[in-house]
Amino acid sequence: MNFSWFAHILVHHPFVILIAVAVFSGTCLVIPFTLKALPDFSDPQMGFETRGTTLASRITAWKNLEEATRPSGPFAVNPKEFLERKTNRDYAKIRKKVGKNKSSKLRNTKPDIFINEEKRNDSYGSESNNWITLQNLINLKPLQDHTASRAPKEGYFCGRPDENYAHIVLESNKGSDLFTLESLLILCRLEYELIQAKHYKELCTQTVKKPKKCCRPWSLANYIAQLHNRTSCLAIIEEDVNNTRTLLQSCSQYYHNLQLAPDCYEKGHCKAPIDCIQHNAVFNILNFLTSTSFLPPNKSSDVILKQTMIFLPVASSTAALPYYHALEKTNLEFEGISAVGMEFGLKSALFDECLIQDAWLMSSGGLFVLLCIWLYTESLFLTLMTIIAIVFSLGISYFMYTLVFELRFFPFMNLLATVVAIGIGADDAFIFCKVWQSSKEQKSSSTLKIMNDTFHHAFISMLITSITTAAAFLASYISSITAVCCFSVFAATAVVANCILMMSWLPACMVVREGWYTKCTSFKNWCSPILLPRLKIWEALLQCKCFIVYKLWSNREQALVDGVIRYRYFWIILLSGLTIGSGIVVLYYPKLQLPSSPEFQLFDSSHPFEKYDLVYKNMFWFKRSERANGENNANYKLPLRFVWGVLPIDNGNYLDPQSLGKLQLDPNFDVSKKESQVWLLQFCRQIRKQSFYQSTLGPLLPNCFIESFMAWMQRRCLDPIDHMDRTPCCETERFPYNSSVFNMCIVSAMGDLYETPSEYFIPGMAGPKFSKDQFPTIKAIVVEYDSNYTYSMSYEHMHEFFTKVEKWMHEQLKSAPVTMKGGWFVSEFEFYDLQQVLSKGTLAAIGVSMGLALIVLLLATLNILTSLYAIITITCSILVIMAVLVLLGWKLNVLESIAVSTAIGLTVDFSLHYTVHYRLCPNSDDREVSTRYALTNMAGPASMAAVTTGAAGAFMMPSSILPYIQIGVFLVTVMSVSWFYATFYLGSLLAVAGPQKQFGQFRYSKLLCCCCTGGSNNNATRERRHRPTSSSLSDTHELDSLTSKCGLMRPANRALQRSLSGGKNSTMRHFTDQSPSATSAITIIMTDDN
Repeated sequence: MNFSWFAHILVHHPFVILIAVAVFSGTCLVIPFTLKALPDFSDPQMGFETRGTTLASRITAWKNLEEATRPSGPFAVNPKEFLERKTNRDYAKIRKKVGKNKSSKLRNTKPDIFINEEKRNDSYGSESNNWITLQNLINLKPLQDHTASRAPKEGYFCGRPDENYAHIVLESNKGSDLFTLESLLILCRLEYELIQAKHYKELCTQTVKKPKKCCRPWSLANYIAQLHNRTSCLAIIEEDVNNTRTLLQSCSQYYHNLQLAPDCYEKGHCKAPIDCIQHNAVFNILNFLTSTSFLPPNKSSDVILKQTMIFLPVASSTAALPYYHALEKTNLEFEGISAVGMEFGLKSALFDECLIQDAWLMSSGGLFVLLCIWLYTESLFLTLMTIIAIVFSLGISYFMYTLVFELRFFPFMNLLATVVAIGIGADDAFIFCKVWQSSKEQKSSSTLKIMNDTFHHAFISMLITSITTAAAFLASYISSITAVCCFSVFAATAVVANCILMMSWLPACMVVREGWYTKCTSFKNWCSPILLPRLKIWEALLQCKCFIVYKLWSNREQALVDGVIRYRYFWIILLSGLTIGSGIVVLYYPKLQLPSSPEFQLFDSSHPFEKYDLVYKNMFWFKRSERANGENNANYKLPLRFVWGVLPIDNGNYLDPQSLGKLQLDPNFDVSKKESQVWLLQFCRQIRKQSFYQSTLGPLLPNCFIESFMAWMQRRCLDPIDHMDRTPCCETERFPYNSSVFNMCIVSAMGDLYETPSEYFIPGMAGPKFSKDQFPTIKAIVVEYDSNYTYSMSYEHMHEFFTKVEKWMHEQLKSAPVTMKGGWFVSEFEFYDLQQVLSKGTLAAIGVSMGLALIVLLLATLNILTSLYAIITITCSILVIMAVLVLLGWKLNVLESIAVSTAIGLTVDFSLHYTVHYRLCPNSDDREVSTRYALTNMAGPASMAAVTTGAAGAFMMPSSILPYIQIGVFLVTVMSVSWFYATFYLGSLLAVAGPQKQFGQFRYSKLLCCCCTGGSNNNATRERRHRPTSSSLSDTHELDSLTSKCGLMRPANRALQRSLSGGKNSTMRHFTDQSPSATSAITIIMTDDN
């Protein structure tokens, strides 16, 4: 690896390099923002789903099947209706040819009817069967009533409360009862503050009679006022409160028994006393305004109200963002009662806004890093050029990401790579500048020789840092989560781009700076004596500052090294015990737990939006999917969905959450075969015998269509009314039916099924799916029942359900004919699959990262013991880091998964540098001397790297965005723990059991000689070792010096020789080193800093 040619170009043509890099990087920075749209973070949770797993492929295929059965899709659920529409269109075309006027009328009437029907079906989520639109009017009436209810029918409220309105949860700080006159008057006061806030009148729903007057908020106090004919909630009295409490106690049983409905007062069809349905007040109060702990089922004596809710007549949308900002400045606490949770429907919009607003925190962290680099390099020019290089690296990464890799999806998590890029860029700058300064002080040579020596020595240190960190990021690419894969690609590309720029841009800047320094020195000698006293004053101040910093650091450095070596046994015992305790915390108790909510937390837990989602949302009945008798609600029952005809394949782009691919059909599927009919019938009967099956009341017409089809085929062949012959679709045919009879009759059977009144049949996904052609055939079928497993966030509960049904399904398919063997099972497994991937994928990523780190260590040192100690140290650091995060309440979500794998790349650097410098010690026969040598040379740069990266994270912790806070806590924790363990634990291990006298050491020269010469005699090999050629030397000297203590003497080691000989000239020069890392021994010597 001879880079003298590149060093020659850098020294003689620095401006060419700078201009070329600037033009290329600037182009990469500008082009993506001109050709591509800016990243959209309006949906922060996009990309947090799994792709490529068994369950993810099934879920994707199910979504594609749902899309295919839409009116615009290739499948029809009612082929009879499709054929009728097709006939009408053909008839319209014929009439169009008959007469122009008639065709014009047809264009103005009949096609419009079809378009309106499709729009109506899309709006209300009905099936593609437009001919049953009239049958579905029963279902549309509640929606129409719901829209009309926004008008002031009752004269007091504008309709009834709805979760699509903005709502606020109020609670007493002391846990007192809110159903008292005093508390209700305070709630009324808080309501007044809410409606008087800025922008409220611009957004509120207005009454019809008085268009400029806002509708009244739905609150408990207002409903009490309505029930007792009060004009305002401030006018209610103690008697009104007591009467309302008594009314709710007597009527709560009807609510929990599902005998009350939201429209009882209008329709009068509810079986409940008249007092319980007046103004629908009881239903709305219990369903929307009071928490579930108030009058729970079968406990009408619990009348203490702990939480209540106010619904504002403001739509939950991004339009309410200015109103929310106005509420932030309003005091929403009065006499111990305050607003604790909110739902305004703008959580994602607020997050998108805060991403931009909190960018100043990241800028502050960058400014601090800039100051650190300035103090370390003592050059403002180099500092600015380093920051520019970091910006260029991010620009090149974004260019590669969007235009070269052609990745359309850019998750907001990619922004966190900026902090890592700043830390790594600063670390590389420290190394290069230190090597340059050390080489310059040890050689009074030309700039070319200094550059050549610096470039060779700094290359391995910068390369190792970049490789380990990039490898840690790329290890996350094996994850099945889209956002994690995208982050790994972007972050790894940024690290590689940063490494390339630090080896081209920064050296050229150093050459330019040296040229300016020479000119400034000449100007200083030329300038008049008037300016010399002032310049000397500034120079003296600068030298004084450097001397003070030097003395302070020298004392601390010596104390640090002495503390590690003198108390090495203490550190090993203490930190080993801490590691064991951390292992218990991570693996046993409280344990690194999986996420308990499918919603990704965007803000801190104290934020009202997050408190509503995490704490209060499920405390109100309207947010619960089902209600049942008993204290625990019967949650949503998991469906049993069995699909045939569609292969569970996801052929979309895994790195784009919106690319779900296309539906792929099973070529072997054919349900019309007799053996398929028999097996499917037996399959449906076996389902109902399983322990996971939930029996459901009422007819299950579409659930297993083969059973309803058999019943339909039992009809008489001659219709007794219109005397129509139904042959062969009648009782004369016997099951199983011939394929021709089955294909012909199933079309009519499904047409009759979809004519069933909606009280008995609600269209869904269950049933056959037909092709849209002249002779429809079944392309896919869905058999669906309810299970007795409720939907849960518990991984163990969902895992039990999946494994039980999946095992049963696998056993059933063993006896299935070839035409039915392609079936598969799916349910609501999105969150379960995410939990499974996080638990297994994170461990896999850790394993890959650790393996790559070990490979890098072995390649850098070729020593088994030192590499083993470094891996042990890294493992201990990871365990302690994870334990700290667990104790801070972290759960293994998407961001945490990235953080764990990234920690390996950030942790390995310190251990690697200490290990390399241990092998570089001239006196390798004494492990204590070698340990002192490594600690003395590496303590400075390791501390600077830890301070800069940790501080960049600390500046992000005041953010209001949880991902920024978490990445800040993560960086501070990683830098602190990894530096402490690398310095104290690894240093103690090396001082106690470090290798001596080349024990466990391999050499690149031996490996290369064995590979190149094979069977050459030992004399020729020995001769080549004593007389290395220029080519062999240039290829091996970079890494061979890390593994050998003998070699060619280089002038760069004179300082080391002087330090080892007490400053005297030595005639014996046995220690030589040509490796690029070896310069780290010189590169990173803090005691040389002035």
